[in-house]
Amino acid sequence: MNESSPLTDSNEITTESQHRVRRTFATILGGLGIVFLGLGLISLVLMSFVSSPAAAESTIKSALNQPDVRDVIADKLIEKLQDSADNDTEKLVFSVARPLIVSAVKEKLADPDLINFAGEVAATVYAVYIENAPAASVDISKFSDATIAAIRAADPSIPKDQNPKMDPLKVERKPGDADIKSIRDMAQRGSWLFVIIGILLQVGAWFLSVATQWQRVLRLGIRLFAGGIIFLGVVLIARSRIPQSSTDNKAALTAAAQFVTDPMVTRFIVLIVLGVVTCAVGFAMTRKTKPTVS
Repeated sequence: MNESSPLTDSNEITTESQHRVRRTFATILGGLGIVFLGLGLISLVLMSFVSSPAAAESTIKSALNQPDVRDVIADKLIEKLQDSADNDTEKLVFSVARPLIVSAVKEKLADPDLINFAGEVAATVYAVYIENAPAASVDISKFSDATIAAIRAADPSIPKDQNPKMDPLKVERKPGDADIKSIRDMAQRGSWLFVIIGILLQVGAWFLSVATQWQRVLRLGIRLFAGGIIFLGVVLIARSRIPQSSTDNKAALTAAAQFVTDPMVTRFIVLIVLGVVTCAVGFAMTRKTKPTVS
């Protein structure tokens, strides 16, 4: 008959206490790691839209490829041209059959040449305001010409001498303007720092864990899956709530929220799938390596 000694019992209690502390810290680090990783992914998505002139150009071109975004821009173009009209007759042109005109302009904005031009304008504006490039004057009459062409296609009765123009867009930084480039660079570094901290915290949780290797894989998968679900829910809730913050610009906010959050949704779905795969591997290998009792 074997009896454990008081020393053995004391060692077992001490070991169990140490394991409990390590498990607690591993859980905390793993949870914090998922939070930092999720915030980092959101930040990287937001920065990807405005990280450089090329990114700004790509963002505008991608936005114009969205029908909802074109709808909002078409409506604003008509409003801008109506405001710039020289007389009441021209203003009347834009107030008649407005939905039909907006629809025609929306289709015109899908023209690849116009989309490329819009991207070039965005890149120029970005370069001046953020990259501190020299001031520039951008002729945006291509937009007004395309808009008028679309209007005439919708209503051929409009006289050709009624052709409102948009003034050139003057792009220049003024003394005292905020240094947006420094803010952008700091935000980029912060985004990557969040991701790196999230990964390092996962590494810390891995080595603090007292579980077997495959149990650690299983727990990592659970964290990835749970984190992906939580952040996906937050993004979807935010996307549904943002348009409700304004009644005047609800359509614009809806289109913008959809455009900005779609890449976030994709990344968190990938995180969820990765979590499921990691869980499956960890669970299968844990069962496979578990000793059987005969």
